[in-house]
Amino acid sequence: MKFLKQPISLIIALSLLMFNCSAGAKAIDKKIVKPFKVILLIGDGMGLAQISAASHYTNGELCLNLFNVIGLVKTSSGNDYITDSAAGATAYSSGVKTYNGAIGVGMDSLPVKTILEYALAQHMGTGLVTTCSITHATPAAFFSHQPSRSMDAAIANDLYSHPIDVVIGGGKPYFDIIKLQQLGYQVSSGNAIQWTMDYPKYFYFYNDSIHPPKWSEGRGDFLVNATSRAIKTLDQNKNGFFLMVEGSQIDWGGHDNDFDYTVKETIDFDKAVRAAYEFAKKDGHTLVLVTADHETGGLALNHGSLKNHTIEPAYTTGHHTGIMVPIYAYGPGSELFAGTIENTKVFYNICQLLGFNLGAH
Repeated sequence: MKFLKQPISLIIALSLLMFNCSAGAKAIDKKIVKPFKVILLIGDGMGLAQISAASHYTNGELCLNLFNVIGLVKTSSGNDYITDSAAGATAYSSGVKTYNGAIGVGMDSLPVKTILEYALAQHMGTGLVTTCSITHATPAAFFSHQPSRSMDAAIANDLYSHPIDVVIGGGKPYFDIIKLQQLGYQVSSGNAIQWTMDYPKYFYFYNDSIHPPKWSEGRGDFLVNATSRAIKTLDQNKNGFFLMVEGSQIDWGGHDNDFDYTVKETIDFDKAVRAAYEFAKKDGHTLVLVTADHETGGLALNHGSLKNHTIEPAYTTGHHTGIMVPIYAYGPGSELFAGTIENTKVFYNICQLLGFNLGAH
């Protein structure tokens, strides 16, 4: 399809229209009730097919089905129609489109300030929870600034300069435990997610491995327990908090074209969503956002049986796809996330709601 070149007068008119729409949005924003706590849950690789399958196998009992505000997110990175998790998470964490593989840096490989860093500057509580290594692409993009997602040691080193209150996940081999303790962390490991309350910061590893196991291989309720514990701890901060929770292995099931793996990880992720949703419902000051960095596998649900409770799935690829992903929102400010938005808009909406001064960001 060929596109005709537009006359300069039309371009100017469209620019003015966009400016006027933007100005109108700012006026409407004054009426929006703002939260001072935000929980962002990212189901890595989770698209509508993954959610539909999980809903089918839980008889429609997913917590996601309780959300009334739903939008769609465009996922392309700065250099590719198909994003990877690093560029996708950097868009969410910093509002910047960047190249695939980039961790908290722009197209020029220079650091970009993340939402977690803005939260730290406002003395808010901060937390990261994941079912993969803390140095993996999605969690790393919220605290690290490295040109490549493969630089696990350098990514781990970046965390030492960010006093994040609660960190839960894998990646123990990449971290200096003594250094973490010197920074004031209570460092623990195991599936129970317990710690004493006499430390200012908590670093919890699932075990001594790089990544926690699959849910089906014994991880159990690690993610929901970690999410609940993180919320309870961070909620003690009178300035509010920002928490990112990732269901990492939905993506891995997609890469493997393993439907059972994908569905079980999505259902497990939804348990963490429920923990956040139930807290927000009681709290009244918390915005809960649930989305994905991209879809993985090109999953299609070709046939199914309500009687036999089965689905016949099909995958189109072992990689990511460019399809838009859903975003679910609950709580004050949720209306900003309805409709179709760029992934970078998630960052700007959250910052606007939390009152962050982005300056020349």
